[in-house]
Amino acid sequence: MPGRTPREAVDAFLDPLKDTVSCVARAKITLSRDGRGMTGKIHGLSLNKDNPVTLKCHSSLLLRVNMLYEIVRTDDPERGPWRISTRGYAYELQTSNRQLVWSYHWHPTSAVTTPHAHLGRTQLAEHAVLSEKAHHPTGRVSLESVIRTCIADYGVEPLRDDWAETLAVREGDFELYRSWS
Repeated sequence: MPGRTPREAVDAFLDPLKDTVSCVARAKITLSRDGRGMTGKIHGLSLNKDNPVTLKCHSSLLLRVNMLYEIVRTDDPERGPWRISTRGYAYELQTSNRQLVWSYHWHPTSAVTTPHAHLGRTQLAEHAVLSEKAHHPTGRVSLESVIRTCIADYGVEPLRDDWAETLAVREGDFELYRSWS
């Protein structure tokens, strides 16, 4: 998201995330120290200081959200000289006893540099196990698509009547400003 100053760019990045999260949770986005204005550094953000958020549904699911971002200078005079570039993410759905259901990760500085998913550990048959350590390849995953999946596929009750429109608008922002698919 663009801005005239680094701080404006961060605010333009956070506003859509706040709208997205508000579709399913009352939670605060916490930034790492100096996360609103220091350039040339990777910053982190988390939901509720990295404590899972309880989602309203019949099965008591928990959501964790973490992202890494950098404030970067851009050459686009129409959008502003500053923008935010996502440098990694981890979105995780857990059961009420903190067992992994699934998680989407992108941490390009680790051994697995591409976006991927982890699925909860399950015994499928006598000798077939679905390992939560396996990296299932994905494309880039937006927080909006994660929230939509929670609502549509896991029975999470939206907290906003306009959740579908909000997610559609905010995912449009994501697609407009992302620099790779």
